[in-house]
Amino acid sequence: MTHKTVISLLVALSVFVLSITCYRLGFFEKPEFFVYDTQAKLLRSEKETNTRIKVILVDEAALKSMADIAGRWPWPRAIWSDLIDYLSLGGARAVLFDVLFLEKQDKVNDKALYSATMASQNAYHSMMIRREEADNEANSYAEVGRPLPVEFVNRFALKNVTGSLTKKPGTENNDFALPVAGLTQISKGIAVVEFTPDSDSGYRRTKPLREYQGKYFPVLGLAPFIDSMTPINIQKHAITINDRVIPTDDNGNSIINMYGLSKVDTYSLSGVFASLQKIRKGDVEDILVNPDVFRDSIVFIGTSAIGTSDLKAIPMFASAPGVMLHAFMANNYLQNDFMSPPDKRLTYLSMLIGVFLTSWAVMFSKRLSIRVLLPLSMLAIYIGYALISFKLNMQVEMVPFIFTTFSTGFLSFGYLTFTEGAEKRMVSHLFSQYVSQDVLDEVLNNYEEYLKTSTGQKVEITVLFSDIRGFTTMSENEQPEKIVEMLNVHFTVMADIILKHNGTIDKYIGDAIMAFWGAPVKTEEHAERAVLAGQEMLEGLKEVNRILKERGFEHEIKIGIGINTGVVTIGNIGSEKKKNYTVVGDAVNLSSRIESITKEYGTPLLFSAYTYEKIKNKIKCKSIGNVKVKGREQSVDIYTVE
Repeated sequence: MTHKTVISLLVALSVFVLSITCYRLGFFEKPEFFVYDTQAKLLRSEKETNTRIKVILVDEAALKSMADIAGRWPWPRAIWSDLIDYLSLGGARAVLFDVLFLEKQDKVNDKALYSATMASQNAYHSMMIRREEADNEANSYAEVGRPLPVEFVNRFALKNVTGSLTKKPGTENNDFALPVAGLTQISKGIAVVEFTPDSDSGYRRTKPLREYQGKYFPVLGLAPFIDSMTPINIQKHAITINDRVIPTDDNGNSIINMYGLSKVDTYSLSGVFASLQKIRKGDVEDILVNPDVFRDSIVFIGTSAIGTSDLKAIPMFASAPGVMLHAFMANNYLQNDFMSPPDKRLTYLSMLIGVFLTSWAVMFSKRLSIRVLLPLSMLAIYIGYALISFKLNMQVEMVPFIFTTFSTGFLSFGYLTFTEGAEKRMVSHLFSQYVSQDVLDEVLNNYEEYLKTSTGQKVEITVLFSDIRGFTTMSENEQPEKIVEMLNVHFTVMADIILKHNGTIDKYIGDAIMAFWGAPVKTEEHAERAVLAGQEMLEGLKEVNRILKERGFEHEIKIGIGINTGVVTIGNIGSEKKKNYTVVGDAVNLSSRIESITKEYGTPLLFSAYTYEKIKNKIKCKSIGNVKVKGREQSVDIYTVE
């Protein structure tokens, strides 16, 4: 296992453990709420609601218009009795009050509300079931844990329930608040209206059923569809009511699928009462709200005026009437439009994939584009999948995956910045003095492979030796500075030609040049490139001699070039204090020996049979003969170009 593999695994595992810890401790909860709200706004604002669901609101206009008649809020209950009568006149199927009537007022108003409720046979009133912590000092909650009235339980508790709600010890409901006794005896139903906000104070979910000492009661949004004998099956992650399956999370909560407020048929109570007054006067022309619009409807009554204290933050709006949550729940039921909560198994799997795939992509991909685009593509695909799932009523958690992917990518890139950058600089320093810029770029793109090459490998290459003829005599007759100038001119032209053909300059040995092809960048055409470079070097002598003549040199330079192909050992060779990237082996020696006999055969460019076999179908060649070179027992055929 390589060092980079170990680091990659450590980064992935560290981020994975950190992500799971943050997830289980709830650190991702609020960001996930934000993501959920964004999806709801994008994908559900235009979702249509069932036209049978209608909402009547006590808004600012209603408070103002009713001030002379009803006085300040809360209003006398006779007002509500008029509303019930009006909706009964229109033929409403159910009238559900998200307004609590917990205490008696005066006999006249209470009697009016009782009479209207009893006559309508379709009115549902509200109760609260909650948990209260006892205050031992003030003993404020001395009645915590008291039982519900027997008559109330017998009439309204759900009796056909199988299974039980999951609840943590110490979270059981221990307190309730019921409507005044008269309403509990004559209402069509009594339902729970209390909601618990999420940790960011937003409202997104509710428990469809509330339990109190083993007895179950529905929330207001489900009350019109449930009576005491409705078959209900409670399972670990679902509650089945009639033919509807309501998905629930580990805590028994159901996500309330939201709708745009404009999609719900909403009426101001001021318009309803203005219409009622005209009808009572016998004027049925041009009434604002015709009671017939409520025929066979499920009507929720709530408040939206600021002074009524029932405004709640929901995904679509920062301040919405609380009654809308009940209306949304009823819509969910009627349209079978329930949202499934996140599957934690998918969340854990996404985090696992995010860390390991991102770590692999960044650490081991050769190209920067892949290192960047692969994690970004994963994010795009996962977010796209989450959005499609949301539209299909399945919530997929995004924040854990986004966190793991970005964190892994950040740490992986950070590691590479300190390590890969240093290694690339090492490779660049190692090869920049030997190869062309194009070759160097290729080396740096695959720097790890060439780091291995620098430590020693067996490779097949083609080696070229070039030597100036008569250099010894020339150096004896010329001034030292002239010799240096001549060599610099010669090496500059020859080096440019070698690099042009993507050769690697090994070293300058006095007046000789050693170069090779096939390393560090492997190529199948190394022999062809070496021979073509040798031909051009001979042509390049014209330029060398022209420059030298302009500078006052009397003698022209002539060179001999020997080329051989074979397997050599290549690596960064030398002492601990100084090393060179070079090649060694018999193939190198043979190339040098072939160069040494070019003068003897009167041919400036010679190459071995091994090179010939590589280029015979590409370059026209002719045989020079079979020779036995110095230091080598086995003779070799030599060739030159035609």
